[in-house]
Amino acid sequence: MLELEHYRKDSSIAWMEVSLSFLRGGEDKPVGILVVARDVTERKEAEEEMQKMASIVKHSIEVVSLTDPEGNMVFLNETGCRMLGIEPARVTGKNIMDIISGELQPMFRTQVMSILNKGGSWEGDLQYRNQKTGKLFDVYTMAYAIKNPASGAPRYFASVSLDITERKVMEENYRSIFDNAREGIFRTTPEGRFILANRAMARILGYDSPGELIDSITDIPGQLYMHPEERSQTLEFLEREGYVKNAEVQWKRKDGDTIWVHRTMRAVRDEKWKILYLEGLVTDITDRKKSVDQLRKALVDTIQAIASIVESRDPYTAGHQRRVADLAAAIAAEMGLSVELIEGLRMAGVIHDIGKVSVPSDILNMPRKLTDIEFSLIKTHAKSGYEMVKDIEFPWPIARMILEHHERINGSGYPNGLTGDKLLLESRILAVADVVEAMATHRPYRAALSLDVAMDEITKNRGVIYDPDAVDACLRLFREKGYKIIQMY
Repeated sequence: MLELEHYRKDSSIAWMEVSLSFLRGGEDKPVGILVVARDVTERKEAEEEMQKMASIVKHSIEVVSLTDPEGNMVFLNETGCRMLGIEPARVTGKNIMDIISGELQPMFRTQVMSILNKGGSWEGDLQYRNQKTGKLFDVYTMAYAIKNPASGAPRYFASVSLDITERKVMEENYRSIFDNAREGIFRTTPEGRFILANRAMARILGYDSPGELIDSITDIPGQLYMHPEERSQTLEFLEREGYVKNAEVQWKRKDGDTIWVHRTMRAVRDEKWKILYLEGLVTDITDRKKSVDQLRKALVDTIQAIASIVESRDPYTAGHQRRVADLAAAIAAEMGLSVELIEGLRMAGVIHDIGKVSVPSDILNMPRKLTDIEFSLIKTHAKSGYEMVKDIEFPWPIARMILEHHERINGSGYPNGLTGDKLLLESRILAVADVVEAMATHRPYRAALSLDVAMDEITKNRGVIYDPDAVDACLRLFREKGYKIIQMY
């Protein structure tokens, strides 16, 4: 009997099983040869596949085993023998229960074996024991029954187990970090329920445990947010950008107290880009916010005191700084700038002429147009004001705004002739507000000009000496939104 490989007409390879025998005639002499050939290509391909599978199983990094329905081992691959400390020759003398940790044997016997004996499959975490050293290691196991084709009853139980010891160690380390982190760590559904929280998160919100937090808060926008609309705004931003960084929001604790938190979040999506859940970190910054608020109140009081000094020496411009501050803040708001920037701009506006305390009072109050020399003295107030406040640690660039409020974007201003983007945006806004207020109100050497004249001035010089965006916002305020400069005295 021979097995021969040959090529078909279409160049594919085929295997033939060939049997040869002599045909004999009279006197038993060979008169011919009988050739019987059978195509065994499918069988050969199946054998090759079996050989491949056997090689894969033999060299696999997973523990691959085969047992009978009683758990007696029939086969264990090389990796299994090495990891379990079993000599290949002694595999058939072992039972599956020998390698299962004692703690898990009752569960394995009542649950896993029961499922397999019914012809089912099971997967989950187990612990195996090395038979030589007694050392335990974690595995993720998939087990299933191989049925007898004739009766349908389980004939063998096959299992494939992957060593997950390192993963378990990493999970334990992560769990320790998660549980002991000072920051609150959370995961929520898009609909507004907590599905995960650490101890710090529970503590920040006034709950005794993460479990109590998760069970108690079923409506995050209504129960957690001081301003529920912020939750909707956050979801819209996450939908577009995928994450939110360094946001400061007000939340409510279990006892009803209001807290400030610093929050970073990201959206986790499925393969269809649908948001599955949100996760992030929060830090309680309530004490810091209170300290900042107290500091800012003290700074505001200081700024107001400084402003009153200027106005007491210059009755003709009394209120000028406050009016400029109000108009500058309104322009910035119309431009859509941040609350933080607007607040700093308002503070700068209130003391932008502080340097005038260094100018003689008789020049400040001169009831005629100033000479060139007198005006040159007036022009020193920007630099003088800068020098007076440059060492005060404001949370805004107050000193620089004071220095630059008479600069012009084409370099024609003073004291340094700066141009364009070399000037702070706040300084460019303050310059527009200062000019409009000065032209629309009474000055020592002339009566107030009309508002129309002031509007013509900034329109004519838009983009030349005044910032175009600041000019446009100022024009909208007066022409479309009814803004008025109110001069009390």
